[in-house]
Amino acid sequence: MYSPEIFGIAFGLFMALGIFALKTAVGNYYFLALPGRSAVKAFFLILMQAVYAAVFLIAFEFLKKFDFFRMTDATAFLKNGVIFHLLLCAGLIYWGIRLLIRPEEKCPDRIDSKGWLLLTVPCPVCASAIFLVCAFALMLFPGFAERLCWMIPAAFFLMNLFFLGILAVIGKMFRIQPLILTGRMMILIAVYFILILLIAPQFQAAGKLYAIARAGDGGFSISHLHMVVVLLAGIAALGGLFWNVSVEKRG
Repeated sequence: MYSPEIFGIAFGLFMALGIFALKTAVGNYYFLALPGRSAVKAFFLILMQAVYAAVFLIAFEFLKKFDFFRMTDATAFLKNGVIFHLLLCAGLIYWGIRLLIRPEEKCPDRIDSKGWLLLTVPCPVCASAIFLVCAFALMLFPGFAERLCWMIPAAFFLMNLFFLGILAVIGKMFRIQPLILTGRMMILIAVYFILILLIAPQFQAAGKLYAIARAGDGGFSISHLHMVVVLLAGIAALGGLFWNVSVEKRG
């Protein structure tokens, strides 16, 4: 039997995978909104899915042969990627603002037409996050190693398609221009990643406090903590959605 803490961590891994699926879906939505031939768009979308499938395949093949957590200093590895990720966030904010201030009647220029690459193409930090998700999943559920090799990529691709459909529905329902919606999502994703980079260093101290609490009578469970985080995230998401709707109605 697995403890609630393990299921809580597994849920956190699922959420992390979902965030990267959302990031990729926004990039795909951006690319589909640009003028161009449908055959070319379909080819590049299939190519990007094949690239992500290759990343997952390489990750699992690597983890089968090597212990990722023993052969590398994960903390130092992630610290080296922070600067690159901040640059990526800056690029997302820049492109998001460009799309938001672009006149509606103006066709996307050469720079705007390449902004989707920031979201769709797996950067080194995103690829390393995929490695970490796969490594933690194998460590938590070693008895399901063979199933995880196809379940995790399948979950990623299904969430990708789900978010792509949600973006398309929101754009049509509220009559938001695809590039305007993409610009807002780029800024929101960038802000989310920046907040994660600011909050992540505090998890080590939080883990120590949690261990101390568990050593005593220990009433508070980490699963409760995840429920609170998800609840707050849901409230924030609904607030952002209603704000978008109100802005569109006033416009």
